[in-house]
Amino acid sequence: MKTMPSYATLTKMPTGIEGFDEITGGGIPRGRTTLLLGGAGCGKTVFALQALVAGALGSKEAGIFVAFEEPARQIVANAATFGWDLPTLTRKKLFFLDARLAPEIVQAGEFDLVGLLGMLEAKAREIHATRIVFDGIDVLLSLLDNPAAERREVYRIRDWLMRTGLTGIITQKISAFGQDPRYGFLQFMVDCVVVLRQQVLDGSAFRTLRVVKYRGSGFAGDEFPISLTADGLRLTNRGPAEFKYKVT
Repeated sequence: MKTMPSYATLTKMPTGIEGFDEITGGGIPRGRTTLLLGGAGCGKTVFALQALVAGALGSKEAGIFVAFEEPARQIVANAATFGWDLPTLTRKKLFFLDARLAPEIVQAGEFDLVGLLGMLEAKAREIHATRIVFDGIDVLLSLLDNPAAERREVYRIRDWLMRTGLTGIITQKISAFGQDPRYGFLQFMVDCVVVLRQQVLDGSAFRTLRVVKYRGSGFAGDEFPISLTADGLRLTNRGPAEFKYKVT
């Protein structure tokens, strides 16, 4: 009798983001890849960093943050407003890598991420990391400026994550009109897609979050308001889905 192949059961990794872990039934998929999409100022970097901090503080899991856009030291400085004490965590549980690349280096010849991923794998083994963030993947893709090379490197990251077993978070900037069709393939290669938006209505700014994809799991697909507090990102509900009144 032919036996069926065994598959790993989907487990979830808490993000420490109040409300998000509730609407997803536990957080992001462990050992898989989550894509965060949003415009400037929507909270993508805060979301990703908060997930690393939650792992370091809550379950003592080490994490790696790879910055393709902002300088790593600037990200650490900005996070000081949330009281996370990143300098202390950096010495013990978190590793920040400034991976910004000069356009002339990328475009001067054949470029790939083999060396970078090799170094990250060694670092992950050294600190026993379980989570990794690739922040600003769109910056890297724009430097490559070649559809074939873009797909090759993104799939290289995807395959590397699957092989190492790390839980990956990738952030990508999108415009007010949505994701660039050239990079639409990203949503198909990941297991979870979260969209963050910022809009202004009647002079007031609103941030929202919506889970649009989660392989192997149910989730609340509504668009939830989010706010940045002294503790980080937090989801708020618009109100109860069912109203109950005491009958007199």
